[in-house]
Amino acid sequence: MKNQANPWLTSNLLVLGLGMLPAALLIAALLYFTAWAFAFSFTDLALVGTKAVDWSWVGFQNFERLFTRRGFLESLWTTVIFVFFSALVGQSVLGFLLAATLRGTASRLKSVIEVCIMLGWLLPDIVAAFLWSATTSQTGLINAIFVRPFGLPPINFINDYALPIVIIANIWKGTAWSYLLFSAALDSVSREVVEAAKVDGATPFQRIWLVQLPIIRPHIATNMLFITIWTFTYFPLIYAMTGGGPGRQTETLAVFLYNQSFARGNLGFGSAISVAMLVIVGLLSLVYLRMLREPK
Repeated sequence: MKNQANPWLTSNLLVLGLGMLPAALLIAALLYFTAWAFAFSFTDLALVGTKAVDWSWVGFQNFERLFTRRGFLESLWTTVIFVFFSALVGQSVLGFLLAATLRGTASRLKSVIEVCIMLGWLLPDIVAAFLWSATTSQTGLINAIFVRPFGLPPINFINDYALPIVIIANIWKGTAWSYLLFSAALDSVSREVVEAAKVDGATPFQRIWLVQLPIIRPHIATNMLFITIWTFTYFPLIYAMTGGGPGRQTETLAVFLYNQSFARGNLGFGSAISVAMLVIVGLLSLVYLRMLREPK
């Protein structure tokens, strides 16, 4: 007598398979395009012209260009500066300070401040870029309030101090994420633990540094992981404000990738840049994931 399949088991496996299908398709699509980018990085594929159709394999020439030409290394250094001051120092520290400061604030005042914090995050990148470009131009608000009244010549901040202005703009726009995460993390800290430290004579700084920060350590690592990846690959605000200029002062790797792939049409070289960025982001992710592990 042949064994008959269990109808209940069969139906549940079918439901499980259908439930996993969207995720499987998404993963397959991501791997598909990543594989094509990796393959194109070994070619001289171009966006237009004869090389758009009649391309050839060039081996590791594109990767050699990354380290033999100044453009990639300069953009990498600019990206490191942008990520460090904009994300790790700016958004992360400011977000935590705001969350710690507003924790005991009255609900109405806290709500008003939270709306102001969220405003930059909710604005589209193009709108935020326009506001910052207009504010920091020679005829902008900063010159009108702090420069012209003292009889000084107007300063073109967006041209003379391009990278610091872009960093400040990104801090203003992205701090809301760190604030929300740290606010939820601090709310999860037991008040009894904080009060016990207070009774033992711990100062407000000691209560934060020695009590609260160790407890929310996984949240800190999670925040740093996300904002590092987002900022490392961030493109719209920078390109809309400066286009990577003046010169190459604000040309991060994301802008450098766009300029090489689409402005100059070097898709093969652009694919090599994207592969290099993927490797760097992957290594950074491994570091942060290691930080997420609870200490033994």
